[in-house]
Amino acid sequence: MENKKQITVETEGKKRLDIYLKEITGLSRGKAQKLIDYKNVLVNSSDSVSYHTKVKNGDIIQYSEKIPESYSVAAADIPVDVIYEDEYILGINKQPGLVVHPAPGHLNDTLVNALAKRFNKKEAYFSDESRLGIVHRLDRDTSGVMIVAKNEQAYIKLGQIFRRREIKKIYSCLVHGAIEEKGDININIGRDAADRRRFAAGVEGGKNARTIFKPEENFYNTALLKVRIMTGRTHQIRVHMKFIKHEVIGDPRYGNKNKDFQILEYLGFDRKSYRDIMPRQMLHAEEIEFLHPFTGDTLIIKAPVPPDFSRLTALLGKKKEA
Repeated sequence: MENKKQITVETEGKKRLDIYLKEITGLSRGKAQKLIDYKNVLVNSSDSVSYHTKVKNGDIIQYSEKIPESYSVAAADIPVDVIYEDEYILGINKQPGLVVHPAPGHLNDTLVNALAKRFNKKEAYFSDESRLGIVHRLDRDTSGVMIVAKNEQAYIKLGQIFRRREIKKIYSCLVHGAIEEKGDININIGRDAADRRRFAAGVEGGKNARTIFKPEENFYNTALLKVRIMTGRTHQIRVHMKFIKHEVIGDPRYGNKNKDFQILEYLGFDRKSYRDIMPRQMLHAEEIEFLHPFTGDTLIIKAPVPPDFSRLTALLGKKKEA
C-alpha cells in the first residue's frame, strides 16, 4: 500500500470499520467502503476485512486513499440494448446477469464498462466519473429499464428526481401462490441480523419501504404481478414478497426452492432443468415514468420482457389452458 496512514483505535466497545474511518478521517462512508473493497485498509496487518468488521480499542488501522489503477473504468465490449436516447438521457433495457457497477469480482464486465465503450465519456462528469451517469441500479439478475445521464448536468437533475421520488417505477414479477386482490405492503426494510448480506422486512431501525402490487393473471400456485415501488430500497420487491410468503420465483436469496421445484414438476420438468427454466429471479423492471428535467415533457420508457421471463409465463399459461 502506497502512502499508507496509520491509526490506533480509541473507542469504547466495538465499532464498524467503515463508520470508524468516516468519523476519524473525514472520509465519506462511501469512500471508506470503496477503500475497504479494494484492500486499501488493513486491521492489525490483515486485509481480510469488510465494512462490518468491528474494531476495538488498541487495534491498528492502516489505510491508503489512493485507489488502485485497476479501479479506473475500462471500456468493455458488452451489448447494450438502447430503448431511448436524447441529448441528455439514455434509456436501456438491462439484460439479466449484468452487474451495474464495478466491484471486486466484477471490475471490467459491468454496465459501467459497457457505457464507457460506446456511449458515456469520463470527462463529461466531475462529481463521480466512475458511475458514468448511472443514477439508480438494478440487481444483477433483475432485467429491465434503467436510465442513465449523458452528462454532469443531467446526472445532477436526474439524481434530484430520484431523491424526491418524483419517478414512477413499474415491475413485472412471477411469484408463488395465487393472488386475487391488489395489495399494499408498507413495512420497513433493514439488514438481516442473521445474515448481513441479506435484507429483511420489519427490522427495528430499518428504512421505510412501500410496495404496491396487483395481480395480472393467476396460474397454478403462481401469480403474475404488476408492482410499483414507492421507495427504492435494496432488494425491496424480493424482500417484501418474501415477507408476505409470495416469494419471487427463481430467487436464489429470498426465494423458496421447494416451491420452485413444485412448479417445475407441474410443468413436466425434472430438477436437472431447474436453472434452464428458472435461471434467475423472475423480476423485470418494465416501465419508468418521470418529467423530463430539461423539456418538462412526461417521459415513459418501457422495456419488453426478456425471453426467459416470457418463456416461463408461456409455459404456465399453456399448462393452465390444457
